[in-house]
Amino acid sequence: MPRPITVRLIGGLGNQLFGYYAGAALAARHHTTLRLDTAWTRHGITDHGIEIVTFDLPGEWLPNDSLRAKLAAPGTLPGRAVAKALRDIPALRTPLRIHQAPGVGHDPTLLDQPPGTRLRGYFQSWQIVEYAVASGYPRRPRLKAPSAWLDTAIHRARQEQPVAVHVRRGDYAKVDEFGLLGPAYYEPAIAHLRDQGLTGPIWLFSDEPALARSALGQYAEQAEAISSPDGPATEMLAMSYAAGNVIANSTFSWWGAWMGAPGRPVVAPDPWFVAGPSIDGLIPPTWVTLSES
Repeated sequence: MPRPITVRLIGGLGNQLFGYYAGAALAARHHTTLRLDTAWTRHGITDHGIEIVTFDLPGEWLPNDSLRAKLAAPGTLPGRAVAKALRDIPALRTPLRIHQAPGVGHDPTLLDQPPGTRLRGYFQSWQIVEYAVASGYPRRPRLKAPSAWLDTAIHRARQEQPVAVHVRRGDYAKVDEFGLLGPAYYEPAIAHLRDQGLTGPIWLFSDEPALARSALGQYAEQAEAISSPDGPATEMLAMSYAAGNVIANSTFSWWGAWMGAPGRPVVAPDPWFVAGPSIDGLIPPTWVTLSES
């Protein structure tokens, strides 16, 4: 068998999934093993934990409490030294078989990387995720442990046909470049889905539901805040069973929409970040995009 593909997962659940599926796509292309390194997931602006392990996803999960993982972590002197060397001297990546994502969107060179590649960075691309799914990886992964809350949410969604609306706050309030979306985006986005015939209740998902309600403007009082006691992964899956989705500029709700049945109406913000980098290849062409104007 060819040498395995190893992915260093980073960020919150949404970005952890993008890293996973990037590695899955490359591993599938070479018919080899996928290895997942979670040692860096708890570093960054916010510690989102290693929520991806809640899903029953195939692959070899490397232990993050090993000596190697501890020495390579970003908060350690060896970890900082290695990261700085790879950043300052990109040529060092070649003998180490490290492929660094060129940005935060689609990487057209990803599937050209050879067996044994170690992936680093963000690979936010619907095309790469679709390739992995077409290769046999799950579009909507199962949970490792059952969730009665999720079972109830799925039953309700099938009966009520809700519109799932996600409002991202939390760490976004600390980074001006990301931007917090408000009524100028959510009102026309919800109205668009209403015009498409989605008349079910509004389910509001947010990391700060009390504050998020005001972002919906005229729809604020119609929304029911949905929060799971079983963690973010179950909320993401609940979003995927809605009749349609209004997502935030967040990879968390991107996955909540993507995991649903293909063809469901989805509205996404454009631009993704108010002042940050553009993300080419993130939004599938079948989704509708609206600007906050």
